[in-house]
Amino acid sequence: MALIVKDEVSNVHLLNDSWKLWYWKFSGTVVPDVNWTDNLHGFIFNHIKMPSMLTTGCDYSVFKSDIKPMWEDPTNKNGGRWLIKDNGLLDQYWMDILLSMIGGMYDPYNDNICGIVYNRRQYSKISVWISSCDTNIVNDIGLKLKHYLDTKEKFKFEKHSEFWKKKINSHKKIYLGQMTQTNV
Repeated sequence: MALIVKDEVSNVHLLNDSWKLWYWKFSGTVVPDVNWTDNLHGFIFNHIKMPSMLTTGCDYSVFKSDIKPMWEDPTNKNGGRWLIKDNGLLDQYWMDILLSMIGGMYDPYNDNICGIVYNRRQYSKISVWISSCDTNIVNDIGLKLKHYLDTKEKFKFEKHSEFWKKKINSHKKIYLGQMTQTNV
C-alpha cells in the first residue's frame, strides 16, 4: 500500500513520513538536515542531486526525520543494512530506492525502513538501513528491494552490531601491528 496522499486543496502529494537529507564530507563535516520535506514534489524536484555528482569521499543520506544516519541512533542500533555495490547503475538504484522508500512501498514493513546511504568512494555503494534483524523482515525487505530494482544481483545484509565489532577488531589489529613494528 503506497503512503502518498494527495492534498486536494493544495494539489500536493503528501508523504506518510517526513524525511531529511544529510550530507557528509570526507573531512568529517556533517551537514545535518540539509533539508526535510513531507511532500513528494519538494522531495524529488528541489533537493536531490545525483550521487555520482558528489565528490569522492562524500556521503548522501536520506532518513526519516526522527532518525539520524548513524548506527548509534536508537532506531538503528538493533538493525542492519542491505548493501548494494557499484555496478554502474547506482544513480538509477538511488532514485528507485528513494521513490519506493518515501512512497511506502515496503508494506507491511514501512516502519522498519530507516533510510538510505550513498557512499561516494572509489568503489561506491548504497546501503538501505532497517531497524530490525528479524530474518523474515530482513528477507522480505531484501526481496522487495530486488523487485523494485528489477535485478537478480546478490545483495549482502549486515547487522550493525556485527559490522562494528569487525571494524573495531580490525582497527585493534592494525594498531597492535603498528605497535609491534615500532617496537622491533
